Amino acid sequence: MKRFFEFKGFTPLLRVALMILGATLAIAAFAIVFYLLSAQSNISGKRSFRGIDDKVLITFDEADIPHIKANNSADALFALGYLHATERSWQMEMNRRIASGRLSEILGGETVPIDRFLRTLGIKHAAERQFDRYPVEAKRLLQAYADGVNTGNAQLGWALPIEYFLTASKPGYWTPSDSLAWMLMMDLDLGGNWQREVQRFELSQYLSTKQIWEVMPPYDSGEQVTKMDFAKLYQDMGIYKQKQQEQQSKTSISPTMKMAMEYFPGGKEGIGSNNWAIAGKHTDTGKPLLANDPHLGLSAPSVWYFAHLEAPGLNVIGGTLPGIPAVILGRTDKLAWSFTNTNPDVQDLYIEQIDAKNPVMYRGPDKQLPFKVRQEIIDVKDAEPVGFLVKETRHGPVISDSFSKLKDLINTDKFAIALRWTALDDENQSVAGLLEMNRATSIDEFRKALRQNYAPMQNVVLADLDGNIAYQAAGMAPKRILYQGLYGVAPAPGWDKQYDWAGYVPFEQLPASTNPEQGWIATANQEIIASNNPNPLTADWDFPARYDRIVQLIKAKDIHNMESMKTMQADTLSLGNTPMLGLFKSIQSKHPLAAQVQLLTKDFDGDMKKDSVGALVFSAWADQLTRQLFGRLGDLFTQYYGPRSFRQALLLQLQNPASSWCDNPKTDQKESCADAANIAFDKALDQLSKQFGNDPKNWVWGKAHIAVSEHRPFSQVPFLAKIFDLEAPFPGDNYTINVGRLELIKSANPYETKQAPSLRAIYDLSNLEKSLFIYQTGQSGWVQSQRYRNMQALWANGQYLPLQMKPEKIDRQLELNHR
Repeated sequence: MKRFFEFKGFTPLLRVALMILGATLAIAAFAIVFYLLSAQSNISGKRSFRGIDDKVLITFDEADIPHIKANNSADALFALGYLHATERSWQMEMNRRIASGRLSEILGGETVPIDRFLRTLGIKHAAERQFDRYPVEAKRLLQAYADGVNTGNAQLGWALPIEYFLTASKPGYWTPSDSLAWMLMMDLDLGGNWQREVQRFELSQYLSTKQIWEVMPPYDSGEQVTKMDFAKLYQDMGIYKQKQQEQQSKTSISPTMKMAMEYFPGGKEGIGSNNWAIAGKHTDTGKPLLANDPHLGLSAPSVWYFAHLEAPGLNVIGGTLPGIPAVILGRTDKLAWSFTNTNPDVQDLYIEQIDAKNPVMYRGPDKQLPFKVRQEIIDVKDAEPVGFLVKETRHGPVISDSFSKLKDLINTDKFAIALRWTALDDENQSVAGLLEMNRATSIDEFRKALRQNYAPMQNVVLADLDGNIAYQAAGMAPKRILYQGLYGVAPAPGWDKQYDWAGYVPFEQLPASTNPEQGWIATANQEIIASNNPNPLTADWDFPARYDRIVQLIKAKDIHNMESMKTMQADTLSLGNTPMLGLFKSIQSKHPLAAQVQLLTKDFDGDMKKDSVGALVFSAWADQLTRQLFGRLGDLFTQYYGPRSFRQALLLQLQNPASSWCDNPKTDQKESCADAANIAFDKALDQLSKQFGNDPKNWVWGKAHIAVSEHRPFSQVPFLAKIFDLEAPFPGDNYTINVGRLELIKSANPYETKQAPSLRAIYDLSNLEKSLFIYQTGQSGWVQSQRYRNMQALWANGQYLPLQMKPEKIDRQLELNHR
């Protein structure tokens, strides 16, 4: 050995350095192994502690679903909280901090805009007020769940999930109001109308009301819900801070605010879901089939955690949301239910006029009124705390002080903008409604529990063992009357009583049906109007492509079975693309690759399959065509494009080949829509060549359309994102049943998707033990666990796992005992 070191020229000093390095690596390796052995990422065995009344047995099946068997409901929910904390501790900590506006305590100054906005909304304050009004029994169950969460976090010991070490933090204390606050965050995620109002408000600086309706058209091309010229209203009011030309250059937002807006829930087009039920007269078993796939943002770990809760009067299995003590989507042993977002307009912005002589007052309908004011202080990691005042009007919190897009837009010396939102009402007891839904033994009992659902309003489709199928819209929505006022489409003058809400639509007037003659029910966020209340619940229904395709496939077969339900959930024919195929195939191009590309795409029919060249070329062309028509909006287009696809607006303009939007105002000649299509095609081929090479045979959809499940917050750190984020090639697009909404201008890869089916479930009412489910990550939130990602490939390829209350095999077992 000595001769070896001498031969290699190693000095004694270098030998010592190498020995130290070797020892350091050995210590590091030992520490990693010791951490992995200590981390409770695969819990089993027995645990004893205070907080439960009796023994709880938890068995984990081969699909990794925990089956919680308790002697009372409180112990069952304690166990659920315990599992949520041990499996998803970091996710729950992020949920708690987001809802409370406390991210900056561990993440630093970049998240101050998020914290400030959510503190302004007063999410946690509202949750605390609402909890005070909850029934005693619901309070007891919420507390039992919170006790389980805190016990689970305490049992983790020193070997916490790695995210805590990377952020130098520890799990915080969970309270019942944290559960209600997270429910409010789900409400915010599913209710983005206020951001649509902001968009129309911004566009009113530069466009007429007619032009705004062309850019943001209603559900169909018919008459708008309001006849008011709101763009003129704002111009006459003198609300904008700058003149049009000066403001145009200031509409871009800072990188910090851009990052913050990624965290702001809501505002994205297509946040919704699919569900449908087929009655027994159209199934091979003579009993109903029910399918559901909610379209939420893809996260790692998933927003869902599946569990089975069994106690006297309680037997329910399905998807839970870590932080909320209930099964949100699932089944009992007698019925199954599913949700999609009704997407009602439950958020209105109000322009409040500040008293010029006394700025602590604002203009009311009859007299000047005082702002309600509270102080908030945000603690910031490695920086001084940030203090600010939150103002409220009779409508709600003033958001223009904390949302920079509005603050930069309006004359803040004269005006403020407040938000009215149903979910913040003290009467909101939606989680109590969920607890009752989990105990329902019939559709009638389930409907009774739905009366407590305040927000978000949902399209609930149900089926039971007796062969019934039913639909119920459930939640609170303001009463509106067609063509009166602004109908919630844009900010309204807060001092004018005509724009105030006149109560809520009664439950009895909400859309509902039972066992319809057609033998099926389907919803996909399309327009829904009750026969006894013809006033739409919103002006912003989703584009109906998914619903129309679901109806096509239901009607295509006389008899359905579980396989046809799987086929429907995996369907990738895009009815948002098919109206444009004629224009796409008539393109005239002299691009060097045009002939080869057109040969490869000549049979493309709008089916967005992973191996399709036509799917990628069409998407790139449609993207460039959208930019051709609406890119003249400048920075406003850059901000909107992504959250909004502009597809309805594009289809509307293409119906008129001579549309002024197809003309490029920067050229002398007048371009038609055919000219715009040709130009867009050449740009698309240039872009695809740059991104995927010069051989169009390699331009397949699956290489570009990647489903990205993002980790919070490490998706923002490139080298950590490679560890914590999950990616998989994925079919579909914005308009397919198997949805995969494109990021477009919001990403370096415009074709990737971060919003897709967050889970899929199919229920067979002839034998509920044959029910199936899948989602895109795994049950575990521990990144080192194989269970962090074990469902990903199954989900991406349209496969499923069994959803059984009585599984044949048990993988492991955990017993919780009272100390």
